[in-house]
Amino acid sequence: MRTSASFALGGLALAALALSGCGTAADLSCDEIARQARELSQSQEVKFNEIRDVREVSRTETERRCSGTGVTAAGQSIPLTLRGYEENGNQLVAYEGTAPAQEPAGAPAPTQ
Repeated sequence: MRTSASFALGGLALAALALSGCGTAADLSCDEIARQARELSQSQEVKFNEIRDVREVSRTETERRCSGTGVTAAGQSIPLTLRGYEENGNQLVAYEGTAPAQEPAGAPAPTQ
């Protein structure tokens, strides 16, 4: 069974997906966490076509943290923090990122 939850945070969703199965969340590889996060993003406002440059940042017995870059259909790159962790006996995968600042509508283009 899979369930998901999300909420807006700084312009990009923080999303979590509950996974079923054996093992611990720390047993998930960063590549698997990124694959699950990309899948989860498909139900969010910002959807990732791929998550690249994935690497492990830290690991404990119950959590693995990774970083990567989410790439949208428009080619926008967004730095991400990815997590595989356990909470109340559930294995969860979550990601968090910050969308780049956008110029207000009608604002003059930056000069060089």
